[in-house]
Amino acid sequence: MNYLGSQGKADDLAAVEHQLYALPQVAFGPRAADADAQRHWLWNATMDGAYPTANNGEADSPAARQMKVWFDFFSRTRHWELEPYFDVDGGRAVALEGVEYIVYVEKPGPVELVVEKHGYDVAWLNPITGVSVKEKKEFKEAKFAGEPPDKLHDWVLHISREGHKEGMLKSYKFESRQIAMQEIEQVPQKAPFEIVEPAADTLSLASPAKYAIRLTRETRATRRMMWLWMGDVAADQEGAAPSEPGRRAALRFHRASRIRIRPTWRCGYTP
Repeated sequence: MNYLGSQGKADDLAAVEHQLYALPQVAFGPRAADADAQRHWLWNATMDGAYPTANNGEADSPAARQMKVWFDFFSRTRHWELEPYFDVDGGRAVALEGVEYIVYVEKPGPVELVVEKHGYDVAWLNPITGVSVKEKKEFKEAKFAGEPPDKLHDWVLHISREGHKEGMLKSYKFESRQIAMQEIEQVPQKAPFEIVEPAADTLSLASPAKYAIRLTRETRATRRMMWLWMGDVAADQEGAAPSEPGRRAALRFHRASRIRIRPTWRCGYTP
């Protein structure tokens, strides 16, 4: 089985590559030195569309217990069908549209989420303890707006059609959904940014070349954007050159050649 692996604290690399390569993705996490940091990485990696794996130390450590909360929660979902979902503000989400929406609210505050209009069960999961706070009324609108039970820590919003999910388990599908890969924007004017560095057309081999982007439109979608600079060597069949996440980057090339640099990005809420 082929899969794509990524490692590092930044979400940009895994999040963007999930849209570029039609492969299962595994995120290799850092050692659990701090349970809170490990938990934030764990849920953000999931929102990237990756399967996270981590070294949590002792089995009864806080980080290990919180990963068990994550495992138990996703064991009750259609995790194999969930894909990153962008019609959300105030958090990051994965979803199987019309069936299940999971929103990670790292910084507690107002959350808005566009859903297909059905009847949904709504619950807030405490990712530290595993305690779930269910809302009493079934949600039947096309746009959810709400806040976590408190602002003491991160929360997970779960909006799902539990009865419908039980019925789905009684049948099998070879392909339950089509995965939309990222399409290259052919019209530069439609991109919500411009490249401001490097200003010159030639690059130096003696020092890393600096790259930077400036946003040209402030929208809900650009509040949280993830970036990945990718370089392709156009000569000598060398293929991919270095890549670097972030709005600003420094790429170093070790030989003279013709290099094509392109920024790839991932947005949040649909503008």
